[in-house]
Parts: sequence; structure tokens; C-alpha cells
Amino acid sequence: MPLYSEILKEIQDKNVPEEFKVGDLIKKPTSNNLFKVGDQVYALSTLRTMLANLAIDKKDNSFGHHVQHAEDVKYIRVSRGLYRLNCNPEQLHASVVSDENAEQTIQDNSSELIQFDIKLTTAPNNVAAYVVDYLQRVPFQYFFKKQNKTHPKKPAQGLNERLNAYFWPDLSVSWHSTQQEIQSYVTQFRSIECNKDQPDTAEKLLALFSEICRWGGVKLPSISAADLKLQVFSVLDILDDGGVPDNNFTINSAYTKLYAIARPDSFIIFDSRVAAALTSIIDSKYHDLVSLPDWSKYKNLGFVNGRGGSRPRLLLNKWKNGYQKWSAQISANMLCQDIISIINTTPLHYGFAQAITLRELEAILFMEGY
Repeated sequence: MPLYSEILKEIQDKNVPEEFKVGDLIKKPTSNNLFKVGDQVYALSTLRTMLANLAIDKKDNSFGHHVQHAEDVKYIRVSRGLYRLNCNPEQLHASVVSDENAEQTIQDNSSELIQFDIKLTTAPNNVAAYVVDYLQRVPFQYFFKKQNKTHPKKPAQGLNERLNAYFWPDLSVSWHSTQQEIQSYVTQFRSIECNKDQPDTAEKLLALFSEICRWGGVKLPSISAADLKLQVFSVLDILDDGGVPDNNFTINSAYTKLYAIARPDSFIIFDSRVAAALTSIIDSKYHDLVSLPDWSKYKNLGFVNGRGGSRPRLLLNKWKNGYQKWSAQISANMLCQDIISIINTTPLHYGFAQAITLRELEAILFMEGY
């Protein structure tokens, strides 16, 4: 996890004051002159430079080196050597409540998705194409109740603008930052998989899974490193052969993120937000869409309950419970791959300079599924 996230956790756990100095972050020394912040360890030089480089001083309007080169502002310099996080005050006091059944949603109690009354009049003849048309034509915007403001300021129109409006877990963390973090997890997993016969593979995999769960705001499942290794690589063998894992292999809000990192081009994070996005979009034309020939591929889609926001949503039609169901996960994988194929046939039409990835579509759906 980035230093910013580790400091946030320390503040929420009341180990670090809301306005802090480097000295507040070096209370837990480890070996080799490193210091533990949250669950990560950092060199003293890293702590000093990262705070300064990613900060803005609002008094003299000066910017840190990284901020000057288009990085997001992570810290506000209050005075010489004193910083605070660049985030909403509510987030500092939010307890990090995680549950295997639902992902953490820091903004859920203070914001809502604005509904636009736009009817798509074209009769759908393809399920994936209808979802693409919806995301391209229906505007997207949040309303933050306590701040009485909207994000983005103007409704995002089109897939590319929707992606640019992404944030998680708060407005200071853009898709650009999130994409870099996800890619680091993908790189780590590839290294682990390439060396899976090494004696330390299981421990490395469990450590990576812990990082991914922290990023996604879900509870790390209780499982030994050896059992995790056996389960993960058994599931991947089945998926790579085009099969569907049986119920002996767990799939939930934690594992869906791990497998998406392991197979980034074919596996979608099917959490409550993505499920809410897909089911509610399809629900608006349910009877037309489920009668189409291609619906058979996606028929096991279902809702996944989540905490806060508008999940579960009020749907007009009866949907299955998709939580912990491999059949729902596989249906979501196929639908999202088909959506990507449509967009990437003519990416310029949708505002993209090049083909987009499954992670980018996932980010768009994640925001739509508030």
C-alpha cells in the first residue's frame, strides 16, 4: 500500500495525530534502520522525501517536486515539517470496518449517485452492446451531501470521461494512481507464478493477498499460506482450461480481487459495485435483453450485497444472489470481455486513443455501481 494509505490507517487507529511530523512516523523502528508505518516499513529518507514531494503548501502556494510533475497531492503542509493528509475530515475518523461479505466504502454515507432521466430508445439486439451504449450516453455524477458539491463538477458524458471521474477510496486518489498500484500487484503475482515451485512462494502469495485486500477494503480470509497456494493455482488451472471451479473453491469479495490480479485480461472484480452496475443497467431493459440469444452466456449474473450507497438496488425484476457463486463470476467475466471487445473495435468513437483494458472497464462500472 502507498505511504498515504498506511498513514491514514495509523491516524484512524489513533497511533498518529491528524497533523503529524516525520517524528510521529518513526515510533516503530525495525531492523536495518527501517520504520514501520501501518503494515509497511520505510527508510527515514523515504518518509522525509515522500511527504515533501507529494505536498502542497497552501500558505505560499508552493508545490512538492512530484506534484509539479503531475502526481496527485497527498499531503498539505501546515507549517515547516508539519503535515496533514489531503482528504475529507470524515475519512480520518472512519473506522476501517472490513467484512468478507462487502467492500469498504468510505464515501458511501456522505455521497450519492445522481440519476439522469435519459431513455435509450433503441431496441437492444445485443446485451453487451446495450451496456456499452448506456455507459456512453447516460451521464455520470456524484453529489457529496456534507460538502454540497458534485463530482465531477459537470456530468461525465461518455466512457472516457467516466473513467477520468474515478476515485478510490477518496477524491485524492485518481485512476492514474490506482492503475499504478494495481499494476504493481500484477507484476508481483507474475513473479510469484513464474517461481511457484520455490519454497517461499506460499508466504509471498499470502503477503500479496493481504496487500490486495487492504487496497480493496475487504477482510483477508483466514487461510494458511500453503492452502492458499494450493487453492489459487488449482483455480487458475481450471480457469485457463475454460472450466468453472466448483464450490470447494471459495469466491467472494476478497478472492475476486486476487484472481483479477492473477488474470487481468480475463477476470473481472465482481464485487457489489460492479454487480450493481451490471444488474441495474440490464434491469432497465430486462425483458428485451433476457430474450436475446446471447443472454444464455450471462444468465447467471446476480446481485452482490454491499454496505452503504445504493447497494443492493431496487430492481424491477427478480435477480439471483450472485455472491460467492462461481456461475455469477464467470457470467460477469464473459459479459465484461464482450463489452471490452465492442469498445476496442472503435476506441476513438468512445473517446479513447487506444484499446482499453478490463481494469479500466471495471473502474467505470465500479463508479456506476455506487
